[in-house]
Amino acid sequence: MKSLYESDYYTWACQQTQLIREGKFNELDLENLIEEVDGLGGRHYDALEGALKQLLLHLLKWQMQSQKDDLHEMNAWYRSWTVTIDTQRLDAEEVLEKNPGLQSKIDEILATAYQNARKRAAKAMGCKINDFPTECPWSFEQIMTEDWLPE
Repeated sequence: MKSLYESDYYTWACQQTQLIREGKFNELDLENLIEEVDGLGGRHYDALEGALKQLLLHLLKWQMQSQKDDLHEMNAWYRSWTVTIDTQRLDAEEVLEKNPGLQSKIDEILATAYQNARKRAAKAMGCKINDFPTECPWSFEQIMTEDWLPE
């Protein structure tokens, strides 16, 4: 038989909230509560990683396309990519403002996000992954600078 946690997460969460409010700590489902609280931090970590991954993907695509001679193609993608770049910068800033403890994880998150973005950029641009640097060529400060774009 499934527990309430497994069968009706919403009701389980409401029940746990009520038990905490009433001070009935001995009735709490501690095992699952610990798992959920642990996961809360992971969600913010993942949100920052996701924003940086999208930001880096579009910066890599921008850099690759801007090196080509056909600026007509660049103009076609310009607005879409800059909107995405700006949006992801704002999303990353928002996550960091609300979760300053993630500042100590930026190098780790940036490295992981870059590797994923590199793979996605290669597929999106129809090129080889080795066409992009193996390590992120930009600092976190650079990629977060408003209006900065790679050459």
